[in-house]
Amino acid sequence: MTASVLTDWDDAKTGTFRKAVTPARHALHEHPAFSDDALAELIDRRPRDMTDICTMGDDPSDQDSWRGGERGNATGAQLMEAVRAGKLWINLRHAMSDDPVYAPLFRQLFDELKAKNPGYAPVRSYGGILISSPKAQVFYHADVSETLLLHVKGRKRFRIYPAERPWLTDRSMEDILHFVAAEDVPYDAAWDADAWTKDMEPGDFVSWPLHAPHRVENIGGLNVSVTVEVVTRDSLMKNAVLHANGALRRMGWTPRSNAVKGPQALAKLAVSRGWKLYRSLRPVTMPRSEVTFDVDVAAETGFRDRAAV
Repeated sequence: MTASVLTDWDDAKTGTFRKAVTPARHALHEHPAFSDDALAELIDRRPRDMTDICTMGDDPSDQDSWRGGERGNATGAQLMEAVRAGKLWINLRHAMSDDPVYAPLFRQLFDELKAKNPGYAPVRSYGGILISSPKAQVFYHADVSETLLLHVKGRKRFRIYPAERPWLTDRSMEDILHFVAAEDVPYDAAWDADAWTKDMEPGDFVSWPLHAPHRVENIGGLNVSVTVEVVTRDSLMKNAVLHANGALRRMGWTPRSNAVKGPQALAKLAVSRGWKLYRSLRPVTMPRSEVTFDVDVAAETGFRDRAAV
């Protein structure tokens, strides 16, 4: 792109970026790389082990209905049609940051973010491309990394909740960091009244504070979004403290602080590293890693369930 990716960033957005929910506008939805044909070609060249295909139930509280599948012999174009007509969610992991067509756009996005936000210096960043059905949803969950979303196609209702009790507990984040739980965290529909809520249109951007829970409901058309995970020194330290607290809890101690500064925080950084080394010798199975369905372009839902074993 010769024009800017971010089209309306101003001092007010710089003031809230990473501290509060920060909406903005972008221009990726106008780029030919996000046409249906270009996305189908991306699916075809994307490694299968970097492509997640999921489906889910209708009840926003039924987080256990989220499950994984495989594409089989479906081409990229066929998979796009199955998503458009059915109830599927596809994550092309890291496609935005390492595919040769999309990586220049990703680099330009971060060049602009750094220029517009003095002192912003991510340690690492990854960008995926989400393609999902008109009635798909993503359940209430909290991400480990700092996160941005740039919406490209369709319409989705995005809700972001405070990263504190009762909407999120330290124990929930500890379990996520220890792979005891997936990113889903306990949800109460009454909390929707407390959420920042927006019906996202093509060209909408939003960022939110680290660990802030959020959920998404598609409300129209084939949906395409760019989701960006950002690792910063702040997120590394916060996660190290929470991970160490989880390790201490598993050793029978009750941590009393989640402070990220001071000698105690540095000691917990060492505890976290030691626990990860210990766990590396005893690998664990990730939650919900089983495959339960196969893409079927002829099926109304876009997939067929595998027979129970």
